[in-house]
Amino acid sequence: MDKAFGQFRAALGAMTLTKKISLLVVVGLLVGGFAYLISWSGRPDYQSLFVNLSAEDAGLIVDRLKGQKIPYRITANGTCIQVPEEKVHELRMVMASEGLPQGAGIGFEVFDNAKLGMTEFMQNVNYQRALQGELSRTINQIDEIENSRLHLVMPEQTLFVEEERPASASVVLKLKPGRRLSQNQIQGIVHLVSSSISGLETENVTVVDNRGKLLAGRDDPSSANALSSDQFMYQRRMETTLENRVKTMLEEVLGPSKAIVRVSCDLDFVRHEETQEKYLPENQVVRSEQVFNETSSGQGSLPMGVPGVSSNIEPGSIGTDIERPATNTNRSAAVFQKQDQTKNYEIGKVVSRKVMPYATLKRVSAAVIVDGTYTPATKKKKKGASEWQYAARSAEEMQQFERIVKRAINFSADRGDAVEIQNIPFETAKVDAKAEGPQTGGWMTSVKRFKFIFDFLLIGLFIIMSFLFLVRPLIKWLTAENPSGEIIRQLPKTVGELEREYQGGQISYMDQARQMIAADGQNSVGVMKDWIRQ
Repeated sequence: MDKAFGQFRAALGAMTLTKKISLLVVVGLLVGGFAYLISWSGRPDYQSLFVNLSAEDAGLIVDRLKGQKIPYRITANGTCIQVPEEKVHELRMVMASEGLPQGAGIGFEVFDNAKLGMTEFMQNVNYQRALQGELSRTINQIDEIENSRLHLVMPEQTLFVEEERPASASVVLKLKPGRRLSQNQIQGIVHLVSSSISGLETENVTVVDNRGKLLAGRDDPSSANALSSDQFMYQRRMETTLENRVKTMLEEVLGPSKAIVRVSCDLDFVRHEETQEKYLPENQVVRSEQVFNETSSGQGSLPMGVPGVSSNIEPGSIGTDIERPATNTNRSAAVFQKQDQTKNYEIGKVVSRKVMPYATLKRVSAAVIVDGTYTPATKKKKKGASEWQYAARSAEEMQQFERIVKRAINFSADRGDAVEIQNIPFETAKVDAKAEGPQTGGWMTSVKRFKFIFDFLLIGLFIIMSFLFLVRPLIKWLTAENPSGEIIRQLPKTVGELEREYQGGQISYMDQARQMIAADGQNSVGVMKDWIRQ
């Protein structure tokens, strides 16, 4: 070590100031580059721990990371926190156990630090805030929703039912850019809120987006929209079923991707209800019968005379001067007989009620395109490229295909169904799709898995290239006693020198001296001194 250190001092002392400065600069660059490569290769790869965080959640998570001394980065204007890749899953589980991120609003953690002496009014307010926060967090878990806010109106409970007022809720949704909610998702949010609040009906839940558009409420035709959506899905499902039924049969005969099938169904979604009541006059049954007989007999005077007032007034009465005719005072026997009979008949009847199906198929239309056959031609256009000849299907085959399609869709001429089958050549390229298709073998994942190996290889390559193309020439230049002669010897040989070497001729020192003095008189002095010293 002492000998090597002494040689280094001697070599350093023999260098000029320019050489010393160049050596320091090169050594500094090498050390700096090597240190940067080491720090770059040892720098961890950061991945997102949580995204779209609120300011409160981001602050709490950063405090936890600082307490555990875990490196982190904040991006996306403070809404995204990144940590080293190897700690992402572990930190997510740890944060979840601590209830982070909490989401917007305050949940039931408001009762974690309950104060003594809190009034009932404050407890009810905190309970309402907790419900709003928890429901808002639940709604935010939907992929299309970026943020939400919930307002509840919970009336006071009374002893009288007629004085009770129903609860209501309002939901404001902020959707992610380019996203929209389906009608089923909106109804799901409405039912979620109504099921979470006691006494809250679905018609008392109002949902609007951040632009003020009413999504659900009292005035929205949600039932009609839902019905229209269900009708469309039902029609599309029926059409798809018929298409698959026809296409699978044709592809089994023709081959894969040799048939295109489209089916259109005309459905009647009007719900019909029919009630019929028919009476059967020939079907008569005695339901009830009532018979009443009355007979009376005895002595008595029969009424005689002229009907009127005078015949009813006794003779000799005061104020009557009307002469009454003589009455028959003969007494005779009187017999009275009365008979009533009542029969009630029940006439048979038939009452039928028919409810038509939800959707009635009115008409079916099917369009089918089948491909022909391809045979290789004998001629060749180019070397290595074969020409294919197309052959259309025969009329008999097309008729068979038409009968098959009609059977598959339950064709009915009375209903007005239509089937159209055409034979058209497809756009085919005789190239294996697998050979041309992109290779999705996940090679990027494999390369990323061995990233640390590439880092060390890059460092080693940097060291080798630096030594070969920077350090080694610099050392030769620094250790050379005559930089001019060394530089001249490092230059490429001229055409004359190469010719003399091939001819085997030797140039003496005198000839070299003459040429050098003639070329450069000043720098040749140092060369002459070296020769004399040698």
